Amino acid sequence: MLSGQFSQRLFTKLPPRVCVPLKNIVSEEFLRAGHIFLGFTKCGRYVLSYTSDCGEDDDFSFYTYHLYWWEFNLHSRLKQVHHVRLFAGEEIYSDLYLTVCEWPNDHSKIVIFGFNTRSSSSVLMNLMMSDENNRDIYITIASMPPPKPCSHCCPVPSATTIRTGSGECLEHGYVLNSRYQVVYPFPTFQPAFQLKKDQVILLNTSYSLVACGISLCPGKQGQTSQILYTKRAALSSQASAAFSPTSSASASSLPLGSPESRLPPSRPAPVPSSPSQSQAAVRAREFAADLFRRAQGGGGGGGGGKENEGQTEKRKADGGEKEAARVPGDKGINVESGREEEEDSKERREEDRRTSLPHASTSAGSRSLPQCPEQVMSPASSSSSPSSPPTPSSSQEAGPSEPGYVNYSRLQYCLQQPGAAEQHAGGYEDDKVQLPFTVTDLKGRNLQLVTGPHSGQSVCVEQLTLDFEYLINEVIRSDAAWAPQFCSFSDYDVVILEVCPETNTVMINIGLLLLAFSNSDEEHCRPNTYHSNLQVSWDLNTGVCCTVGVGDLTEVKGQTSGSVWSSYRKSCVNTVMKWLVPESSSRYINRMTNEALHKGSSLQVLADVDRCTWIVL
Repeated sequence: MLSGQFSQRLFTKLPPRVCVPLKNIVSEEFLRAGHIFLGFTKCGRYVLSYTSDCGEDDDFSFYTYHLYWWEFNLHSRLKQVHHVRLFAGEEIYSDLYLTVCEWPNDHSKIVIFGFNTRSSSSVLMNLMMSDENNRDIYITIASMPPPKPCSHCCPVPSATTIRTGSGECLEHGYVLNSRYQVVYPFPTFQPAFQLKKDQVILLNTSYSLVACGISLCPGKQGQTSQILYTKRAALSSQASAAFSPTSSASASSLPLGSPESRLPPSRPAPVPSSPSQSQAAVRAREFAADLFRRAQGGGGGGGGGKENEGQTEKRKADGGEKEAARVPGDKGINVESGREEEEDSKERREEDRRTSLPHASTSAGSRSLPQCPEQVMSPASSSSSPSSPPTPSSSQEAGPSEPGYVNYSRLQYCLQQPGAAEQHAGGYEDDKVQLPFTVTDLKGRNLQLVTGPHSGQSVCVEQLTLDFEYLINEVIRSDAAWAPQFCSFSDYDVVILEVCPETNTVMINIGLLLLAFSNSDEEHCRPNTYHSNLQVSWDLNTGVCCTVGVGDLTEVKGQTSGSVWSSYRKSCVNTVMKWLVPESSSRYINRMTNEALHKGSSLQVLADVDRCTWIVL
């Protein structure tokens, strides 16, 4: 009988004409082999599955993961056409949460995130994960298989359905792997923002925000595939008319903020005598530049490090460590010595600015928000003193100088040349400056780093790194009304609020736990613990950050750091929801996870909503 109301059981079953049972299209042997099916790719052509193998001894074996591409046709069985090993070279000692993502419009590659879990009872995991404040993040970026058989991938016809791996094809046969470690408060996973710009992935490493651009260089004369820091590349190309190509290329390889990168135009960098010496010199310059940059960031009222619930800890990554600042509740702070140190640090900063930027002039502009702070500004301008009067800035007079809180690197990799010895991953690696990527082919062989002119295809890996602690000091000193009260910050949490792929701008919110003196005279003898936040926009074209807003100081009384960060992240979610603009159906970020498996359940269907197709599990 028609009652005018929908039945609760009206849509409990899918229409049978678009449903395909998985057991009808996959051989039983693959299901017994442990294939976990994740879902359809964005194009609808492939279904993805993965396997995890921890050997016969579950307690003392490392996990290995493989991802498989299956070609889907509605009226035939699935055909395996491609597979890669995930997180190759890493010793993974726990079952991982996996998330497979695709960019909005870049269908040439795919990114896989792996997060270790803390709930496992593995003996090996408990031995390896002694520090509960650290978590490992694994990343694999792999090229997609060709939609049709490729003559370069499979030069010899074969009976197998696998379309890749038997030939020498870079376009369909490269894999990037990386691992980094995050600390408390662990950064939020935001694939909707991290992959919003095609070919770029934003990674929050707890110390820095790294924009990684991965592209395939065509290798044709005069064509480049630079995605990040494009305005600096334009400046470099303009400067090449005045400098020799060799000296210009050498200068462009210098890390940002290094003393060598700030040389005036009349003093070009020395030319290395050989490629091997050139690589060694670059690594030495990077190491020296990192020390120089860290030394500059050490001033400014005592920058801080991370801590967890009132305990001092050290941030560790690949053997490197950076000691954190004193905890907020530390009662042993000597106020007088702190003030003397602050005055000394100011004098040192003034001296550093005078010696490193001899021709600098203050950027013109008002102090109203939104604005670029005086110290956080474009590479074409810099400031010799916060109190200097505004004067016009000219890049021709001062020369381009990069912001000290960013670092840029660009490396190209090609297939191994016949007869050449295989290159091993290594060299200068500091994940506070850049993430250590390994780039291989489908057989696990390392690709060759391009060190000179190259006419063939190559994989280009760009990294633009934003140093959080350096930036925090700069913004507080330049734009915080409470800067005179500021003593030091002890912990911070960074959340991405928005990414604009058209303007290449990233909006971030930096939550801070800090020590500051009270405004009241009777409480001025001892600093108190406060919470505040900084809104900053980051331009991926120039590397420049601009201050959008600085929050007020809110005193933290009787709250744990966990409750502070929980409230802070809720406020970030509210801000994101206010700014939310629905994306078109073609610009969404496809995302597949094995979350159901970790919850002890299984997906019921694999749905391709765009093509109204379902696979029933």
